[in-house]
Amino acid sequence: MLHKMKLNESPFERMKNGTKTIEFRLFDEKRQQIKVGDQIEFSKLPNLQEKLLVDVSQIYRENSFEELFKKLYDDEEEIKRKVESMYQYYSKEKEKEYGVIGIKIILQKYSVRYTYNKLVRDKIPENINKKIGKKCKYTILDDTMYLQELNKKVLEEANEFIEENSMEELGDLMEVINAIIKLKGYKMEEVYKIMKSKAEKNGIFNDKIYLEYVDEEGE
Repeated sequence: MLHKMKLNESPFERMKNGTKTIEFRLFDEKRQQIKVGDQIEFSKLPNLQEKLLVDVSQIYRENSFEELFKKLYDDEEEIKRKVESMYQYYSKEKEKEYGVIGIKIILQKYSVRYTYNKLVRDKIPENINKKIGKKCKYTILDDTMYLQELNKKVLEEANEFIEENSMEELGDLMEVINAIIKLKGYKMEEVYKIMKSKAEKNGIFNDKIYLEYVDEEGE
């Protein structure tokens, strides 16, 4: 069974590098469902895009954090510090109501997951899978979803071009626009015809004109 939990950046990074092997929580309704052999997906706060996949190898149950830490550690100062740390997140009333749990975890082989959920260039999955220790999952979109994602990509690339004003970012933006033209079945000569018509009527942007306001006579 897969369980999902959120984790602050510092403990997430320690779990990721292997220095944190036990997660401590209240033994509330959600944690009561966890069993040895289950999997947990930890999402890093605040944006939740980076995730860790772990296996549950052992579970420790006690009535209080102090009892739990005394079971696992010998250093009294360390125990005291850990207990005080847990009370920053959980009240003594909740501790008394539920009891506590220590979840010993083991990182899976592909333990770190970065969630993107975005349209990417065609060769990106192939390039990722060629790298040692990496694999990816992707979906082929239908035309409706493809257009929606291209529209999002226009905004993304436009914002990146605004930030950098580089030729590379301009090329990325034009690549997305070309994909939209192809999907919609537009012909470039038709696009240029529309551009020419608007240019003849209103001009283009060569003269750097910045319109401030227009005054109009009142009735």
